[in-house]
Amino acid sequence: MPTPSVLVITRDQDTTADLVVAELAHREVGVARMDLAEVPERVKQIAYLVPGRSHWTGALRGPVRDVDLAAVRAIWYRKPGPVAPHPDLNATERQWVTAEAQMGFGGLLTALPARWIDRPENRTRANQKPAQLTAATTAGLNVPETLLTNDADQARDFCRAHARTGVVYKPLTGGPSSEAGKRVALRTQIVTPDQITDGVARTVHLFQVRIPCAYAVRVTIVGHRLFAARIDHPDVDDAPQAVDWRAAHDHLTYTPVEVPADVATRVLALAREFGLTYAAPDFVVDHDGHWWFHGDLNPNGQWAWIEPLRPHITRALADELANG
Repeated sequence: MPTPSVLVITRDQDTTADLVVAELAHREVGVARMDLAEVPERVKQIAYLVPGRSHWTGALRGPVRDVDLAAVRAIWYRKPGPVAPHPDLNATERQWVTAEAQMGFGGLLTALPARWIDRPENRTRANQKPAQLTAATTAGLNVPETLLTNDADQARDFCRAHARTGVVYKPLTGGPSSEAGKRVALRTQIVTPDQITDGVARTVHLFQVRIPCAYAVRVTIVGHRLFAARIDHPDVDDAPQAVDWRAAHDHLTYTPVEVPADVATRVLALAREFGLTYAAPDFVVDHDGHWWFHGDLNPNGQWAWIEPLRPHITRALADELANG
C-alpha cells in the first residue's frame, strides 16, 4: 500500500469523497482519510520542529492509517465533523480542549507545505455573500441590483421600485438550527412590499431584483477546468425553482452545457480572488441568454448529484490532488 501523500479531511459517511478516494486508489496514489471528529481521542499527533529546519516532521496516527507528515503533498478539506472531546469533560474543559485541538491539529496541517483544496480561511471568506457580489462585479459578471438592510421601510421601497420584475429574498447563511438541533433550510423566495414586516429590523436581510429565468446552471470549478450542468424544469416560468431550483430536485433535468468564453474567464477570476481551487457557483440564464450571478459561489458545494458530470469532476479532483 503506497505511503499516503494525499490527506482527505472529511466525515466517515461522505459518498462524494468516496468517489475521489477510489479514483486515487485506482491510480495507486497513497490516500489517508481522517475526520476532525476523531480528534483528539482517536487520532494521535506527534509533530516535531527542530532547530535549523523550517518544516514539521512526525506523524498522525489514525484509527485506519498512519500519515508521515513529510510525505503529505495535498490536503482535501472536504466536510469534516466537529472536534470531539472526551465525554467525561465538563463544559468548560470541552470548550478549551476543542479550541486547543483545532489550533494544534488544524494549525499543523496549515503549516505543512502541501496543496490545499481548499484552505479553510479561504472558504470562510468566500462564503461571505457581500464579498462574493463585490468580487463578481469586479470580475465583470452580471450581478442583480442588491439591497442589504435591516430597515423595513427601505426594503419595502426597494420592492416597490422593482415591482415590474419583482424582488427576491436570499438568506445570507444556510438557515438556523431548530431547538432539536436540526438545520432548517431557507430558500430564496419572491417577496412583495406587503410581505415585508417590521421583523426585518431583527437582523440583516439580502434582497435582489429578480432575474426572469430561462434555466439555471451549476458550474463546477476544479483548478482551471469548468464543468457545467444546465438545470431545467418543465414549468420553469411559474414554478418555485424559477427562484430556487433546490425546491424541486425530483422534477429537474441536468444537461452538460458549455460556459460562454467571457463568463468562463470571469468566473475563474472570481475563484482566484478567493484563492479557491474548487467552487460550485450557480447562475441564472435569462431569456436573452445573459448569465447572472446572485452570490452563490458555494466554495465547498456538492457535485456528485450531477450524474452526467460526476466521472469528469471525480477525475479532475483526483488530478489536482495527485499532482500536489
